[in-house]
Amino acid sequence: MKNVLVGLAKALVTAVLFYLLFRKVDLNEFAETLRNARLELLLLGFGILWVGHYTCIYRWRMLMRPIMPVLSLGRLFGIYCIGLFFNLTFPTVVGGDVVKMYYAGKPSKKFAASFAATFLDRDAGMLAMMIIACAATIVSPLKAPGIPVRPIIWSATVGFVLANIAIFTPAVHRRLTDLLKKFGLSRLAERIDTISDAFQAMGKHRMVLVNSLIISLANQILAISINWIMAEGLHIDVPLFYFLLFIPVVTLISMIPISLNGMGLREYAFVSLFGSIGVDREAAVALGLLSSMTIFLSAIPGGMIYIFFRNRADVQQMAALEGDLS
Repeated sequence: MKNVLVGLAKALVTAVLFYLLFRKVDLNEFAETLRNARLELLLLGFGILWVGHYTCIYRWRMLMRPIMPVLSLGRLFGIYCIGLFFNLTFPTVVGGDVVKMYYAGKPSKKFAASFAATFLDRDAGMLAMMIIACAATIVSPLKAPGIPVRPIIWSATVGFVLANIAIFTPAVHRRLTDLLKKFGLSRLAERIDTISDAFQAMGKHRMVLVNSLIISLANQILAISINWIMAEGLHIDVPLFYFLLFIPVVTLISMIPISLNGMGLREYAFVSLFGSIGVDREAAVALGLLSSMTIFLSAIPGGMIYIFFRNRADVQQMAALEGDLS
């Protein structure tokens, strides 16, 4: 029931955001922007998105190797697609990540190690994005109406760094579990211990972590390039440099968990940031919508693959794991 209410609240916020966006949009000009789009460039951007997905799967598999048996790239590709589908269609507390963790860990029953690899995969991507975003605010301070860009980036980065210190520092971990036990949360402390063991094991493989960060930086550049290509397809003449500045900020803003999969927030961020350098509102909204649409379309294959994975026992166990993690 709680997840249903959260989903309905997010849907309402998404609807309100789109209403606020489109009430100032010239619909004729917006339609003209889409009609004049270069389809070949939009398709190229969508194709490159799948290259980015494949690099994420390769990074995920690389992080699994030191701590658990790994599945084939083909199997992980299917699981990754299912995760994309769940992130979009069932936006719960942990969404597609728990699906990826469950199916990747199911053959070996090493769910704690699978959680660690899945978490670190997301962690590496976040770190790369924040490095680029922080560098952007230093190179060229961003000012956009209605969006406190620098506070969002730096507060998120500080919180991210502190969380990682707690995960990878045994002394901090011990204090956390001791505190949980004092408050009668021994079961939670035991589960954190199990997961932390996997994190500590991964911490001994420094080159794996370094390589995952390098891959993540390359993947973030790839994601930024996709948006630049789609902008070119919409005849938005903006240098690539601005995409290096803006897209990490757009991504961070779209991760604020108040709308469905960041929709509405993502488009609002595109309008505010690109509007600040002279891009028409209609073109910026179109670019934001295309960005959301590529995410939506890339999730559809996961729904088809899930038909071959799904069974009642898996659904029940994933629901239990999600409850434990959340």
